[in-house]
Amino acid sequence: MANNSQLKHQHPFTSNHVSNSLEQTSRILNIASAAGSIAHFAFIFLFLYLDQTTLAWLNVLSLGAWLLTVRLNRLKQHNISILIMSAEVSVHAFFATSILGAEAGFQYYLWPMTLLIMTTPCLKITWSSAIALFHMTTFALLVLYYPSQQDTVTSLSSVLFIMNVTCASIPFIVAAALTRATYMSQYELMVKLAEKDELTKLFNRRFAIEALTFYMQQQSSNGTPFCISLVDVDNFKQVNDELGHNKGDEVLVKISGYLSQSMRKADISSRWGGEEFLFILPDVELPEIQQRIEAICKDLPNHVSLEEWQQIISCSFGLIQVKTNESLEQAIKRVDDSLYQAKKNGRYQVVSGH
Repeated sequence: MANNSQLKHQHPFTSNHVSNSLEQTSRILNIASAAGSIAHFAFIFLFLYLDQTTLAWLNVLSLGAWLLTVRLNRLKQHNISILIMSAEVSVHAFFATSILGAEAGFQYYLWPMTLLIMTTPCLKITWSSAIALFHMTTFALLVLYYPSQQDTVTSLSSVLFIMNVTCASIPFIVAAALTRATYMSQYELMVKLAEKDELTKLFNRRFAIEALTFYMQQQSSNGTPFCISLVDVDNFKQVNDELGHNKGDEVLVKISGYLSQSMRKADISSRWGGEEFLFILPDVELPEIQQRIEAICKDLPNHVSLEEWQQIISCSFGLIQVKTNESLEQAIKRVDDSLYQAKKNGRYQVVSGH
């Protein structure tokens, strides 16, 4: 029934993203356990005040159940914990409503429990859905069959109703807010992973193509000029072969950091693939930007080095201004041809195409 594997990775390694998700689930359940324990401790005195001894003793047992969930959450037994929460809320709602009537509002605690069991991945979705449906059915039946109250609490009916609806709404709102925050953080993470290169943290090729398409459309509509530069690391294969791929990756990270910091704020820096980087330079014509790119190319070895590598680390640059109504493929070919010419001319230089 309980599927605790949904909260555990099948392998010894667990990614940071999975760990963050598990921590978020633990945090939500810890809050629920603490809130449930405090509420049922208070209910003991409330029912003693209302001269409801049976319900007071029931809440002593309920308090024990909620304290047990606190312990289970610390042991990461979240599936058992949430089943105990669900059972306790159902039993408590039944007895409190059948004795005091639906107008007292104790059945409303079934709602936040339903939300909690559906939004935390402690059980299989089929079991979560079945239990949630049971809670809602129980709520409807309690309202239908126990509408009236005992005379002993009639005078407090409005107070009890407002108290219970308010107390039931708070965890409902908190659970919904935490769920929304988790969704947004996961969505932002997915967007970031979809747009960024994992190694260099620059934009990836897919994002660069989308950006190029956007600026080409903008150029076609209003004539706004822009340039692109394709950059290749000189002798990168030699670094990889002699020092290993880890050092090669270190070179890529250092070069990408220097290049992206050297570009203007409006420029888009991307990893095009392998040891190649592509930079989109909006709202600028070739003569205006060429001197800046040449300075970046010349200054790069002063900012990027490896202790184990005695040769300078440099890059070759291809640079073009995209023509109006030029296709994406044509622009990429022209900048690639310029880069090829820079490599052919001896590397460590900028070649611009006109």
